[in-house]
Amino acid sequence: SCWTLARPVRDFVQRRPVEGAGPTEETEVRIVYNDHSIYFLFICYDTEAHKIEARLSPRDHIISSDNVDILIDSYFDRRTAFEFSVNAENVQADVLHTDETRRDWTWNSIWFSNVKILDYGWVVEVEIPFTCLRFGNQFSHTWGLNLTRAIERKKEYLQWRMIPASESGFYVSRFGLLRGIEDIRPSRRLEFLPYATAQVQDNEVMPKDFTRQVGLDIKYGLASSTTLDLAINPEFGTVETDEEMLNLSPFPTYYPEKRPFFLEFQDVFRTNIPLVHSRRIGKPLGNAVNPWATILAGARLVGKTSDGWCFGVLEAVADEEKYFFLDRDADGEFEQDEEKAYRSRQDAPPGDRESLAVKYLEPRTNYFIGRVSREFGNRSNFGIITTAVNRAGIGEHFDANPSAYTGGLDWDLAFRDTWQFSGQVAGSFVEEADEERVEGYGTELRLRKFSGEHLTCGVGYDRYSSDFEVNDLGWLYGNDYGTHNLRANLELRGRPQARGVRSWNLNWQVYRTWTDDQLEDLYGKNFGNRFFTEPDGYDGSALLRSEGGSMGGWLSFMNYWSCFFGLGTNFDDVEDPYRAAGDYNFVFVYPRRTYYWFGMGNDYSSPLNVSINHNGGGFRDGSRWSSSIRVRLRPSPNLEFNLEPRLDKRWDFSDFSDPVEVPDTEMPEKILTLRRTRFESLVFRTSYSLSNRLDFRLFAQYTDFHSRRYRTLEEPGFGIDSPDDSRSTLGLHFVTRFEYRPGSYFYLVYRENRHETDEGGGFGKPDRQIIGKFTYWLNKG
Repeated sequence: SCWTLARPVRDFVQRRPVEGAGPTEETEVRIVYNDHSIYFLFICYDTEAHKIEARLSPRDHIISSDNVDILIDSYFDRRTAFEFSVNAENVQADVLHTDETRRDWTWNSIWFSNVKILDYGWVVEVEIPFTCLRFGNQFSHTWGLNLTRAIERKKEYLQWRMIPASESGFYVSRFGLLRGIEDIRPSRRLEFLPYATAQVQDNEVMPKDFTRQVGLDIKYGLASSTTLDLAINPEFGTVETDEEMLNLSPFPTYYPEKRPFFLEFQDVFRTNIPLVHSRRIGKPLGNAVNPWATILAGARLVGKTSDGWCFGVLEAVADEEKYFFLDRDADGEFEQDEEKAYRSRQDAPPGDRESLAVKYLEPRTNYFIGRVSREFGNRSNFGIITTAVNRAGIGEHFDANPSAYTGGLDWDLAFRDTWQFSGQVAGSFVEEADEERVEGYGTELRLRKFSGEHLTCGVGYDRYSSDFEVNDLGWLYGNDYGTHNLRANLELRGRPQARGVRSWNLNWQVYRTWTDDQLEDLYGKNFGNRFFTEPDGYDGSALLRSEGGSMGGWLSFMNYWSCFFGLGTNFDDVEDPYRAAGDYNFVFVYPRRTYYWFGMGNDYSSPLNVSINHNGGGFRDGSRWSSSIRVRLRPSPNLEFNLEPRLDKRWDFSDFSDPVEVPDTEMPEKILTLRRTRFESLVFRTSYSLSNRLDFRLFAQYTDFHSRRYRTLEEPGFGIDSPDDSRSTLGLHFVTRFEYRPGSYFYLVYRENRHETDEGGGFGKPDRQIIGKFTYWLNKG
C-alpha cells in the first residue's frame, strides 16, 4: 500500500528508434525509501503483453529482452553512477559507471527484485540497500537519477531524462535529479565470503591428484565512500579458460584479465600508458604440476572523497613456485615419461625424499600499486600512480629482475565543452639480475574532440625511451630502440533514418612511427625481406618503423543489419627494429603493403544471428588471409549456442631455423627461411539457464596448426632441419553455477585439455580437472 503514497513518474522519451519521440507504451515508476533501502516500482504497460520478450540468462548477461534500468549518482559528482537492471524474467545485472562514460561490468552488489507478467504488461519491484550506494553523511540528499525501459520487439529504448546521441561523450552528467531523501545514514559495511574447494587433477605428470583449500574474501566499508577488500588464499578455478590464438609476432600474446578480484575497480588503476596489467600477478606457469602461480593474499583499498579526491591501493603477494622430482638420469631436467613429480618432499616416498631434485619456477613476489587522482571542473582531472615489484631469491634460483618500479603523472583537461587535452609522463627504474640499474621514461599526449553530432577528431603523440621497462607489472613492448608514434584521426557520422540507412560512420587515420636509436652493432650487416636479401647492406641509419594510413566505416540499416569495411596501406618500405636479430646479424626490412577488412551481420537480437569477418593483404614481412563466421542460435528463451570457426593463412619470413650440417662447410648457427602457416580454430560456447539462479556454461575450442618452412635465404647448400611443424589441441571448460542464497554460490567445474602427440598424430592422455567450490556470503552491514 505504500506505493499509493508515492508520486508517479511517467514522462519517458524515446532515444531509439526515433530520438525525442513519445513512447509507444506507457511506463510508470514510483519511488519510496526507509532507513536501510530505497525501493522502485516499475509498471511497464504493454497492449500486447503476450509478446513481451522474457529471456532467462546468467546474471549480468541481460540481452535481447525487455528490461528496466535504475541509475543512481549518489556521490552526486556528475561522473559516477550505480546501475541496477532487471529483465522480464527477473534476471539481474549491475554496472558501475565511472569518469562519466566508463562502465565496469564486473562490479557486483547484493540487492533484491521480483517480477510478474500480467495481462496489461509487466511489473517489477526493486530493493536497493543503501549499503550498495556511496553517499555523504548529511541530513538531506540530492542524487543524480535516470530511469530507462527497453521494449525488445519494437527495438524501443526509453529514458526518463533523454541523452541525445549527439552527446555521445556525456552520460552521468546529463541525469535528472532525485530530491527528498532525508535522515538516512551511510552504514558501515562488513561482508565475509568464505569458500572451500576440492580439486581432482589427472594428467601424465600428476595422475589422480587430489587437493583442497579454503580461503576468505572480506569487504569492509571504512567509510561510506571507502572500501577495503581482502582476499586470503584466493582461488580462480571457475574463471573461463583463455581462448588460444595464433601469434607469430616477436611479442607475447596479450590475454585480458578475467579474475573477479582484479577486475573489480580496475578503472581506478588504468592510465594511458599501461603501467598495470594485473594478469602479471599470479600468472599462468604452463606447468602440469603448478598450472598457476599461487596468490597468498591480496588487499585493495578504494575510495572517493566529497571534494573529488579518488584513491586506490592494491597489494598482492604471490608464493614461490617449485616442484620436486627424482632425477634418474641426473641431467637436472624433469622427464615426465620416466620420472614422477611432487609438490613437496612429503609427497614423495620416504626413501626418495633426500635425493629429490628441485625445479624452480617463480620466486615469491610482492606487487604494489598506488593511485591518487583529483577531479575538478567539467570532466577534468589529474592524478599520480606508482607501482613496485619485489622478488625474493633472485640470483640463487631464479633469473628475473629483483625489483622494478614505475611512477607517472597524468591529466585530462576538458575545455569548450567537447574538447579534451590528456596526457601522461612516466618513468621506470629496474634493478636487473646482474645488479645493473636501468632507468627510462615514456610520454603520451592526446588532443581530441570527443563529442558531436557529425564530427569528432584527434591527434596523439607517444614517446618511449629504449630503457623504459614496465613489463614486470605493465604491458609495453617494441621500444627496445626508443620509439616515437604520431597519429591523427577524423570521424564523420550521420543518422539519416531514411532510404534504408539508420546510421553511418566514416573514419580516417594517418600515423608515423620511428626510432631514435641506431643499430650500430649491426652496421654493414645483412638486411632484407621475403623477396630479397642484401649482404652487408645496412648503413646504420636511424630506423623508420612505419608510416601509413587507413580509411574505414560502417553502416547500420533500418532492419538492424550492419556492415563494416576498411582499407589501409603504409607509404614506404619499413626497416623494423622490432625484428632486428643482433645475434644473427640481420635487419628485417619490409616492402610497401596494402591490407583490407570487411564484415557484415544481421540483427544481433534475432534468434539466429550470423556475422562474417574477413581481413587480408600484406602485413609485416608477408601476406595474410583470415576469415571467420560467428553464429549465435537461441532456440528457446533460456538456451543459447555460439559457434565461431576461423581460418588464418600466412606466407612470411620464418624466424631463424636450424640448418642441416654440410660436410666440409663452415656452419652458420641459424639460417633464414620462408614459411607457409595455416591455423584453424573452432570455438563453441553454450549457456543454459534453468532459472535466474541456476545456469550451465560450456566453452570448447579445437585448434589445428600447420607450418612448413620451404625455402632458405642463405647461399645454396644448406637444408633445413625439421621444416614441418604441426600440432592440434582440444580444450573443454564446463561450469555449473547455482546461487543457493543471495550472494552465495556453488560451482562445479570440469576442464579438459588434449594435445596432439609427436608419435604419428592423435591426442595423448588428457589433462583433466574437476573442481567443486562453495562460497557463503555473510553481511554484517
